[in-house]
Formats: sequence, C-alpha cells, structure tokens
Amino acid sequence: MQTSAVVIDNYGDTSEFHDKIVEIPELKPKQLLLKVAGSSVAPFDISVRKGVFKDDFTLTMPAITGTDVVGEVVDKGSAVDKFEIGDIVCGMVGVKGFGSYSDYAILGQSKAAKVPVSVPIQTAAILPMTAIPAYNALFDLGKLIAGEKVLIHGGAGGVGSMAIQLAKNAGAIVYTTASARNIDDLKKLGADKVLDYHSEQFEKVLSDLDLVIDTVGRDTYKHSFEVLKPGGRLVSLVEDPNEDLAQKYNVNAMYLSGKFANPLEKVIGLVNGGKIKLNIQKVFPLNAKGVKDAQDYYSNNHVFGKVALIK
Repeated sequence: MQTSAVVIDNYGDTSEFHDKIVEIPELKPKQLLLKVAGSSVAPFDISVRKGVFKDDFTLTMPAITGTDVVGEVVDKGSAVDKFEIGDIVCGMVGVKGFGSYSDYAILGQSKAAKVPVSVPIQTAAILPMTAIPAYNALFDLGKLIAGEKVLIHGGAGGVGSMAIQLAKNAGAIVYTTASARNIDDLKKLGADKVLDYHSEQFEKVLSDLDLVIDTVGRDTYKHSFEVLKPGGRLVSLVEDPNEDLAQKYNVNAMYLSGKFANPLEKVIGLVNGGKIKLNIQKVFPLNAKGVKDAQDYYSNNHVFGKVALIK
C-alpha cells in the first residue's frame, strides 16, 4: 500500500519538505495503521529536521518526520488487543519510524490512547507531545505530590502550559517563568505566581522549592539549583544532570529519559472533564507547504501553546 507523505531528502531548513508517494511498511504485531487527521509542530520536530539528533539516531532518507498524531484506526497488527478498526486515537509515533506528516501513520499500541468524541481533533493533534513529557517530568521522575511547591520554566510553551495545569490539578503550589505578555493567561491556567524572566531573576525571588521542571536550559538550569530546598528535585528536558551543582546544593538532578507507563488516557480524561485547556495559536494544513509554513511560523514567533497541522 502506498500513501502521500511530506518527506525530507536531507537534513536542513524547511525548504527540504516536499510531497512524495511512499510505501507503507508492513505492520508489526502490536502496531496500528492510522488515517491521519492531524499533527502538530513541536521543538523536537524542528530539531529532527535540522539534524540536531543525527549523532543519536539516523533517519533513512527520504524521511517522514512529525511526532504528534491523531487519526482513525484503519488496520492493526495481529497482537493488538486494546483498539478496534474505526477507533479515533492519538499518540506519539517513533522518531525513526513512519512519521505523522503523512496521509497514513504507524503508531505502537502502547503509545496510543482513544480520543472521546467530545475532544476536538485539533486538541488531540497537539496533546501527546505536551502531555507525555509534562506528566513524566512531574510525576514519574519528579514525584510531585499535593502541597509541594514546583517551579516550571517556560510556562507559555506547550509542555510548560500543560505542566502548570497538571501540577495544579495534583494540588501543588505552582510557580512559572514567562514573558510579561503571557502572565494573565498563565494565571488563568492555574499558576499561583508568574515571574517575568525579562525583568525578574527567579533565583532572587523564590526559595525552598520541592521541584523544578526545566524546559529552557543553560543559565536558567544552573540557577534552578539555587531555589531548591535540600533534597529537592530538578528535572530537565534539555540538560544532562550537573553533578557538581547537585552535590553543592544537595539536590537530585535528573534528565527526562526512560520508559514510563503511557499517561495519555489520564490526561485526555482531564481534558474531557474541562480540567485541562490547550491553546492552539495557529492551524496549518497538513501538506508540504503547510508543514513548511508551520515550522517557519513556530521558529519565528513566540508561540503560546502549540501550532496544529490538520488534514
């Protein structure tokens, strides 16, 4: 079976994106074949296209990129036992596999979750790449519990804005950093205090925190050690643990990695119950021009939330 897909032939800028007819690989026993309804742009997708991770994994060119996916199950492997043909599901496709910028995509059963009819396709299209790392960082590694104080850097981003809401729903006291233009919006999402990183140095304002979630890196990461209480936890999505600073401040520094149980079903339940809101700043068509324009837009603008790609 063949499909039309958006591919790149080389690592590079967005001019590499073009439409191409490609063969769909044979499904493995626990894989789903989806007729794609939507995807998104995440910083990770942009980095993959640029070749930032080419020393970690190599794409076989022409490569279909794109990680978030929502669509209808049209075929399934012989060992799939959680989903049926016709189900609408969302999830994260493998970065080395058959990506989501395509008419059809392949998704592992363990990485999928059903999408209720009451959850819009656009919302499901941007959910996985925000929900999964935010949940993993807060709870699987960060071990956040009710009543604790957590600082989430980059609150206006997709992962940051999701983490704020997940932490608040868990009963935490939530601090975040963002630009002044996003302060009111982030307070509406549940942040107890929003610090303008342009005019406030968070390390001089905050102290005695239980957990920091770092989505920014560099100096922000280094100063995050200063605001934690002894025994506190620092989870970074972008920096390897700095063991010297961890020992100096007596904190546990971690990098977000490892395999965890899929939290998508839990998060979709919160979305369906109105406890989690996702902001879509702009929507583009899911074709070569749309993907190019969407990634250029994401790279050149301060996006609050996510950018969606919809068929």
